Amino acid sequence: MSKHHSILFFCLLGILSSCTSVSVKDIPSAAVTLARSLNEIGSDDRVLADPDGSYRIDLASTLRLAAGRNLELARAVEKVNLAAAKSDQAHLSIVPDLAAGASFAKQNGLLQEIGGAPIETERVNRSAGLGTSSGVPGVGLDLDLSKAIFDPLAAKQDKRAAVSASAAREHQIVAEAAIAYFELVRAHGHLRLAREIEQASRKLADATRSFAEAGEGLDADAERAMATSLLRQGDTADAGADLHIRSAVLARILHLPASLTLIPDEETIAATHLVDPDESAGRLVATALRYRPEAEAMQAEVSAAAHRFNGQKISPFLPNVAAGYSSYEFGAGQGVGTDRTDSRDEVAALIYWKLDGLGFGNEAATREKRSELALVKLEEERVLDEIAFDVTSARAEVIARRERLPLGGQAAKHALRAYQLTTARLQQSQGLPIEALASIQTLAEARKAEIDAVLDYNLAQHKLLAALGHPAAK
Repeated sequence: MSKHHSILFFCLLGILSSCTSVSVKDIPSAAVTLARSLNEIGSDDRVLADPDGSYRIDLASTLRLAAGRNLELARAVEKVNLAAAKSDQAHLSIVPDLAAGASFAKQNGLLQEIGGAPIETERVNRSAGLGTSSGVPGVGLDLDLSKAIFDPLAAKQDKRAAVSASAAREHQIVAEAAIAYFELVRAHGHLRLAREIEQASRKLADATRSFAEAGEGLDADAERAMATSLLRQGDTADAGADLHIRSAVLARILHLPASLTLIPDEETIAATHLVDPDESAGRLVATALRYRPEAEAMQAEVSAAAHRFNGQKISPFLPNVAAGYSSYEFGAGQGVGTDRTDSRDEVAALIYWKLDGLGFGNEAATREKRSELALVKLEEERVLDEIAFDVTSARAEVIARRERLPLGGQAAKHALRAYQLTTARLQQSQGLPIEALASIQTLAEARKAEIDAVLDYNLAQHKLLAALGHPAAK
């Protein structure tokens, strides 16, 4: 083998061995700081795209932006505000209404006296003050006691359910952001690997062509090496496209401009250990049922439905109450003007019981509320079962990914050793450059498997943490 070929293969060895191993170690989930201006983005900030560069982002900033900028989360928060407003309205139903204004009335033609005799007359009256003579009380109250008692209780639970649902949505968004971030890290790692393999394949193709031209190798080997080099260029293009897609997915979750190209800030791909999967499934499920906001939301929905059912059931036995007070200036007279004006006070009160549809309407409404309560209870059971499934499946995935975690690293070490031995043989003129082709391919597959093993483990850990309801945050 010629001297320049020996130097070439030592360069190949340096290219592929410089970034061969993936660091597998315990690190905090948010250890790396942000390099560019995304570190300073607040929940109300807008990010402008850098036309000639990309933005580097770490996991900590990803989670913070997800909690502060996501549109779905903003909608969930607004639903809390809506529930709070409805709760305030329900509690204010026992507060009297206040009315002030004026009225005017004029009548011409035939009227009937109290004794029954018809008369032809013309009269006019007017009023102004707290209430009016037209039947609008100045201070009025009109209550259905069953609603006045039970509607505020139900509305309070509706608000509690909305708050818990908003927290659940936040957990989901944060989990989606973490998954999208790790997929971005995966795509970035694949791109770096593809570029290294492309470079090595190109150098191998050049060396194989030189061997063939010198009569030391076969033209078929040179053509095969060139074809492989071209295929590796295609792999690099695919990896670059995947990186842009993953960047766009993360930007959408974080409500950032789609024109931004996000690059993960991690220099090494490291395993992140958040939850011990060796904890019993029963204890992990119990933790999730305690901390998952979905469970609390369903408890509140059951309580709200129970209050509405109790209110409807007791409504025929509770009266409707109405009361009013008015104080205004009243003027009256015959003809077109008023003959006398003086102050006038009115007080009225009313209490009555009511049966809708002779009582059959009340009974049907009670059955309706009973069915609504039963449906909510069934939904609660479904949600609790789903929480248990989320925990057990996520735990099983973490255990499986943990067992696979060291295999990728071991495979990469063996593949690197095989590549080193192949290049050593070539340096000693005991083989042909084409023999390195299979070693490069094996090394690429092993390193890709190592990257995927670490990131699949990190994804499984974050899924398990989300399934538990982020208990550490509580």
